[in-house]
Order: sequence, then structure tokens, then C-alpha cells
Amino acid sequence: MNMQIRWKKVAALSFALGGLQYLLAEKIAALAWTAPLYHYGLNYISDLGIPRCGVLSDGRAVCSPLHAVMNIGFAVEGLLFFTACLLLHEVFNGTGKMLFLLTASLHGVGGIIIALFHSGSGEGGFTLHEAGAVMAIGGGNLCLITVGWLMRHRTGLRDFTLFSLFMGSFGLLCMVIIPLDLLPTGLIERASVYPITFWQIFTGCMLLKASCSKVSGRTRL
Repeated sequence: MNMQIRWKKVAALSFALGGLQYLLAEKIAALAWTAPLYHYGLNYISDLGIPRCGVLSDGRAVCSPLHAVMNIGFAVEGLLFFTACLLLHEVFNGTGKMLFLLTASLHGVGGIIIALFHSGSGEGGFTLHEAGAVMAIGGGNLCLITVGWLMRHRTGLRDFTLFSLFMGSFGLLCMVIIPLDLLPTGLIERASVYPITFWQIFTGCMLLKASCSKVSGRTRL
């Protein structure tokens, strides 16, 4: 196996495992709530990472016994997402490469900030947690759009291009309308985050399949 294929496999695994462990951390942390119960449709995702029990300033009751699990999930997902993009940046050239890495780094750093600075801290104004959320959600969805746009003329990748553009655009739109309170908080927030998560899992699996096809001598994407 040559070095290029090896690093592509590492990138593929970073994408897929990053998304899968994030969903698993979210589920484990949510199941640990007992008083109150956690609701995917009503609670913020970041409620799972708050390291204290009580009633927040906006009236939300939170108590996440496994907050450390969720915060580790946030940080690991951001780190693995950026690692995958860093290993794949040679796919693009010039300005496209820089934009790809910039949006990926925003997402990665945002995830780490979310893990370190929690929601409901009582700070006034625009908090570090909110800044991290904007970076993670906005940067991740912009990265998907960037990938779709830069690969739109690549032979054989039309479906993947459309998938990337749709997921990124949908996630970004949902992020923008979160403050409008048009839909339940947990639902609309997840509609802005899950496109990134599902995209990275799908992309990781696609790249892994392509790498295995290359090793066995079959045609790959």
C-alpha cells in the first residue's frame, strides 16, 4: 500500500469515526438524564455538556451526569474533522485549498471551544460558548458547501457534489433561523448540526471504499 492511499484511509477513518463517536457520545449523555429527562426535540445539544445541575437564567432545568462524555465528543469530533481535511487538502489547489482548510479549522476549533466553555455559564453578552457554536456549525456547513463547489466539475462526482451542496446549504439555513424560534430548539439546532455529522460519516465511508478499491485494483472515484 503506497503512502497516499494509507493517508487517505486515515482521513476516511477520521471523518467516519469523528461523526459516529459524536452521535454515540450524544446518546450516552442524553440517556444519563433522569431529573429532568432529556428531549432531543426541545433541549439544546450543549445542554448535555453543562457540568452542573440547576435552573438556567432562561428557565431551563438541566442536569447532565455524563457531561464529560459529551464534551469529549465535541472536542474529538472537531479534531478528527480537521485532521481528515488536513490530510485531504491536496485534492484542491490555490484559493480553493485555503478556503477548504479555513472552514475546516473553524469547525474544528469551534468544537474544542464548545467543549471547554459551556452553555449557561451566566456570562453577559456574546459568550465564548456561543462563539464556538457559530464557528463549529457555520464553519462545518461552509466546508461542505466549499467541497461541493470546488468538486462540481470533477468527473463521476456529480451526486457527491450535489449532496455536499445540499447538506451544507440546508444546515447553514437552519443555523440562521435558530434565533427566530420558529421550531423547537432541539429540532432546529440538530437540523443545522446533523448535516455535517451525516456528511462526514458518509464521506469517510465513501473514501474508505475507494481506497480499498484502489488497493484491489478496481476503479475508484
